[in-house]
Order: sequence, then C-alpha cells, then structure tokens
Amino acid sequence: MLRPPYQKYETFYIYGFRDGHPALRVLDDPDLIGYWEEDGIGVLFFHKPKDALVQELINQFNLTLEIKDEVPYTQWNERRIPQPFEVGPFKIAPLWYEGKWDLIFDPSVVFGEGTHPTTTLMLHSSWNFYKLYGLPESILDLGCGSGILTLFWAKLGGKIRAIDINPLCVKVTQKNLSLNGLQAQVQEGDVREFKDFACDLLLANLYKGLLLDQFKREEFFSAKYYLLSGFTIGMEEEIIDGLEEKPVRLLERKQIENWVCYLLCRI
Repeated sequence: MLRPPYQKYETFYIYGFRDGHPALRVLDDPDLIGYWEEDGIGVLFFHKPKDALVQELINQFNLTLEIKDEVPYTQWNERRIPQPFEVGPFKIAPLWYEGKWDLIFDPSVVFGEGTHPTTTLMLHSSWNFYKLYGLPESILDLGCGSGILTLFWAKLGGKIRAIDINPLCVKVTQKNLSLNGLQAQVQEGDVREFKDFACDLLLANLYKGLLLDQFKREEFFSAKYYLLSGFTIGMEEEIIDGLEEKPVRLLERKQIENWVCYLLCRI
C-alpha cells in the first residue's frame, strides 16, 4: 500500500518465501508495500531493493527464498495500469489522480484495479441490480481483492461483509474504506471453508475452480441473489454443469471480451 513519502507505484521489488512466516505479516519498513500470503507462498513487495533486509529475515526465521524479482509497475497485473473509470453516476479513480472523485482507492499489488473485464462486469451488473431491485439489506463479497466491489456497495449505503484469504487484500480493502469514510466488515479467511453465506446479494468474482468448489456446497446456496464472474466463454459449459439441479436460475448473462458474468436468483 502507499504511505508517505510514496504517492504512486513505480517499481516492485519482490521477494517470495516458501511457506512464509507470521513475522512477515508485522514487518515494519518505510519502503514496504505489503506482504502477500497465499497457496503456501509468502511474498514481500517493496518500493526499493531490500537484499540486506531479506537476508536478515532469512537468517532470523530460517526462510527459503524462492522468488526474487524486479517488476516495473507498467508490467504488473497484465499491464492493466489503474486509471479513472465510471460506473453509473460514480467517478472512481486511483488515489494519485487529482480531481473530484466519488470514490478513490489504492490498488496496491492485489487484484482489483478496476478495469479488468470481470471487475467491470461485476461493477456494472451491481449498478444494474441496484436500479432494478434497490439496495439489498445484506451483501457478501467473496474474495474482495482491493475492495472495489465492497467500496461500491458501501457507497450505495449497503451493509456488506467482505472476505479474502490474502492478508494484504484485507488490509488494502480496509484502507480503501477508510480513504472514503466508508464502513464494512472485512475479514481474512478461506472462502472454501467459509460457511455463513446467508445474505440478500452474494458477489463472487472468483476463478472457475473455486466457483465450482462452492457449487458443491449446499450452504453456498443460502443467498437470495448471486453475481458471479471470473470465468470465460470457454469455461461456461463447466459453470452451467456445476449449477445444474442447484436451487438457482439465471436471470441475466453479460459478456465483455471473452469474460462472462451471471446474475442468479435462488428458487
């Protein structure tokens, strides 16, 4: 995440460790961007090279360095450079853009810079849902990333819970809520083990395998409405098969480029 004196991202200096370590979660360094932990790998991101510090950490905590890289920000995240965009009446921008915005956010290094087709689909489908059905009483954002969807619904006045397995996503989402004076319940957790799906609207912009895993769980179908994305046209047959004989029906299908978004309702 950005903090003084840094006002934008230029280059990521990346150090990844097998298994990570709890001490990396609380590491304090003026050049630290954040600590990413997922799928058995812990990754530190810095604004500057930190070879000496990393060697100290390796010695102190018996870490195994598996990744060392230097990546320009322009090359990060499929080269999708965060930029201002609009959804419904709202103008949204990364925090380093000057101007009058309805929402600002720090994308950090996590998913959710706002312009990926699945994010665009979820945001515009959220606005369409709001226009058609009004404000849901309760909303759940599974895999919140940078918190873009959580921010959007919180801006609309929604009572929202958000969850992500990545501790950095939790911190970034909490920061972005604070930047905008908004509130939501944000927690770290594995959606594969999450059980409390009861809500009026469930948001799940997840990869195909994780969606299919959720479809196998009876408790997943506890929400009234679902906005699902994260899958392509080529994956759509598997998604449809995964939803067969489940207590939901398709209300709307949207597509941008090769990516798809469904609005479902429970029956």
